[in-house]
Amino acid sequence: MSNFMMNMVSWILLLLVILTLYLIDKVNHLAQLYEAPKPEMPPLPEAEPPSDILFAGLEGKKLWDAMNGKTVDGFDASLIDALRAHYEPILREHITLAFKDGLEDVDGSESRVPSSERRVTTLRGHIQSWLPPQHLGGIYRAALEYAGSYKKNPQSQVFARLKQTIDSVTGMLYQRANIPLEVPFSEFLFDLAKEDEVPEEEKANDESVLALTDGSAQTNPLDADALARMQAEQLAQGLEQVQQYEDLQRQEIAADTITDVAPQAQEVLEAKPA
Repeated sequence: MSNFMMNMVSWILLLLVILTLYLIDKVNHLAQLYEAPKPEMPPLPEAEPPSDILFAGLEGKKLWDAMNGKTVDGFDASLIDALRAHYEPILREHITLAFKDGLEDVDGSESRVPSSERRVTTLRGHIQSWLPPQHLGGIYRAALEYAGSYKKNPQSQVFARLKQTIDSVTGMLYQRANIPLEVPFSEFLFDLAKEDEVPEEEKANDESVLALTDGSAQTNPLDADALARMQAEQLAQGLEQVQQYEDLQRQEIAADTITDVAPQAQEVLEAKPA
């Protein structure tokens, strides 16, 4: 093979090597530019409201024991006394929720035992509140009886007994927590059931509307006659008012005509020779 041919083959091999290296570098560059699709992330759960930092982890039965004067490791007695004023709204809300449970369960097949531990919302987040189950049971059963048998057959002595039960149980809870009870719970708890009642005026209006129709949604004949007479009377009154209005208009037109003619007649009389 001549030198020319060997040089030609060498150049061709060199070009092939260079082309191969170029293609490899190009492929690597394109691979770097390509971004694989990111896997879909599941939606993050809604963040729970933060715990009330004022109580610094003191919650649940530990909080109740601390308010009862029991020693709690890691908490000074002076700190517990300072927290009593902030604990009162939590205690009040837990009692109110237990009473509302009794009002709502009145239509249920059987009563249930209210939960001793309950999450209560505060201005700074939330806190787990714990109350003795026997006390909550007394509040719950009083609300259940008030919204059930008492509403069906109201009796003053029964209502007085229910109020006494509520005040006795809540007073005991406040006394154990060493918190003064300024307003008895019976003064406002029983009003919660009254807010859900339909006023007597609305009931009367509903009964009157129902009385106008029978079961087939047709007008009662007696009421139809009364309605026809009412419409006839209203029509007669309307016609009478229209007639009075027309008479008044005629009088005003006549008065305006006399006012316009009077100056002209005066001018004619003055222009007429004596």
